[in-house]
Amino acid sequence: MYRQLRCFAGYKHTPAHILYGLSIGRTVGLRQPTTYLRNVTTLGYGNNPRSSIQRPAGTRVWQQQRRTMFIQTSTTPNEDALQFIPGVPVLSKDNGATSDMRTIEFTSPREGLKSPLATRLFAIEGVRGVMFGSDFVTVRKDPDYPWQLMKPDIYAAIMDHFSSGRALIREGEADGQKDSMDVGEGDSEIVTEIKELLESRVRPAIQEDGGDLDFVSFNEGTGVVSIRLRGACRGCASSTVTLKHGVEGMLSYYIPEVTGVEDVGDELEAQAEKEFTKLERELKAEGKSTA
Repeated sequence: MYRQLRCFAGYKHTPAHILYGLSIGRTVGLRQPTTYLRNVTTLGYGNNPRSSIQRPAGTRVWQQQRRTMFIQTSTTPNEDALQFIPGVPVLSKDNGATSDMRTIEFTSPREGLKSPLATRLFAIEGVRGVMFGSDFVTVRKDPDYPWQLMKPDIYAAIMDHFSSGRALIREGEADGQKDSMDVGEGDSEIVTEIKELLESRVRPAIQEDGGDLDFVSFNEGTGVVSIRLRGACRGCASSTVTLKHGVEGMLSYYIPEVTGVEDVGDELEAQAEKEFTKLERELKAEGKSTA
């Protein structure tokens, strides 16, 4: 397994303890062999580029007449997140996304208004988050709601959307959005190296498990890299272990200036929610004063 991870990471001499950290919890690492995909479900019939994944014995096949779409589900390290693979491009320029977007996440129904599919998914009771990737949809749920009750509605929402031909992102909602891993003119040499390592060595494996991460900042004084975990990685217990022993180990090994890695996603979201609530109150107060 370490040999496979070395080939994947592109570093033949990566220390074993770093590779071990990258393999913990499957948050960072190669997609597991098909024998581990015990929860794969296929919906519909037809030619599917990802249908080469063999279904384990006993997997239920849901037949829908007049439909030509397979929807496979893949488990993630987070038991409250599932990856749905419809077998067609999901986040693409044809669907309203920009060329800079690798993934896009919605963490609330308000944010989900930017996407017809996200709006439909948030209407399902128990859905807490939605993320779109190049060929997958990750759905996070409330721990109190079982997947068995939610899956049929999620299947129907995804199939209806892609059968309708509607854009994934509403017109104008994706304008100006850039990927955090893109190297900017003001980025220092260290920041550029950090982004390149995260983009090429860590991010592809995380996306394989239905998650993603954003680069937030690098503190040159403390040497701490701040990132934001998204998708299936959000709220996952194993992501904390992987973050420290995997991502932090790799960055600090190849970039001595890096002394630590921290996830600041929850802090940023709480701050944004606070600012939005404040703005909402000010607008209401202004409306009452002019009435």
